[in-house]
Amino acid sequence: MSGNSKKVPVTRLTDAQWFHRTGRVAMSIGQDTFHRELLDLFGSTMKHESRWIMRYSRFAPPDILFTHNVPDDIVQLYTRECSTIDPYANHWKARGTPGVLTLSRLKTENVEFILYSKMFGATANVSDEMAMFFTTVGHCCLALFLVREKGTFSSSDIKRAELIFPALDGYHHAHLSWLFNGLRYANRSGMDGFINRPTLIQDRFREQVYASDSWVQAAAQDPAIDEIVHATENKATQKYDLEDFILRSEALDRHFPLAPGGRIYALEPRPLVKNQHEYVDQVVATLGDFTRREREILALIMMGHSTGEIAQKLQISKGTIKNCRLRIYRKADVTSERALVNKFTATFR
Repeated sequence: MSGNSKKVPVTRLTDAQWFHRTGRVAMSIGQDTFHRELLDLFGSTMKHESRWIMRYSRFAPPDILFTHNVPDDIVQLYTRECSTIDPYANHWKARGTPGVLTLSRLKTENVEFILYSKMFGATANVSDEMAMFFTTVGHCCLALFLVREKGTFSSSDIKRAELIFPALDGYHHAHLSWLFNGLRYANRSGMDGFINRPTLIQDRFREQVYASDSWVQAAAQDPAIDEIVHATENKATQKYDLEDFILRSEALDRHFPLAPGGRIYALEPRPLVKNQHEYVDQVVATLGDFTRREREILALIMMGHSTGEIAQKLQISKGTIKNCRLRIYRKADVTSERALVNKFTATFR
């Protein structure tokens, strides 16, 4: 930390500056700068030397989302050696409750706290830290930190933080509501009202952060949904054609507070074919992409033959049939035999 940083005067809650700053926070709701503005508002209420924004999870390592007046080597030290013994992270895993907490109040005699104090606190010149924990969704929280290099936060500092916490927490939840209501894919094609659709959000460790009730219900009815989620590759955007839905998936930005570097999945209803002519045109276009062998195998699949039966009938190996099946699925934009049969049933009646 930098001990010779410019001292910022403390803002009293009756000062015009306080109301000016709260206005800036309100105006930043839904913007990338929101939590920095919220941290700035928090920091204006008491003396400190540096600031952090952290994301904690009950299952994944902590994420550093932002720092102010923190040297790079200290950030690297935390990430490399101290994130697993962070007493705040362990507190969240054990308690999972929002509110205000200082390092001095969190002090214990356990080995992890002692190691953290010696390995990180001494090197980073940390005398005390004050955190505000805000819940997000699922098993995660977001925390704002103020750090002092000398002395501890007083009881009056803590009371002031607890006094403003409900207001800051309210802003935070308003921001999260905006994020959910405004979630869009990058191309924004047909994604209006996205969050009203069955939705799953995972963090970068594939841990679930959020799943809507409609997602849980759909996944319970169609096992292929979970299979696709587990098998999803790390691509920017992906689309899968299921029997009843189209499953879209996209990587989240590393600054997205709900799940930095994570992934979002959404189910949308399959578009209805408007008329028989449109259906025929779609089938013809799809079949036009098939080779002669693929059309033969498709016909046998539609007749109910197994892979072994098809291999025996065409006198080729099961492995060749399986590879051909995968190409057929890809060209037909489906992920299972069930979806394939559903797509071509009207053609093979």
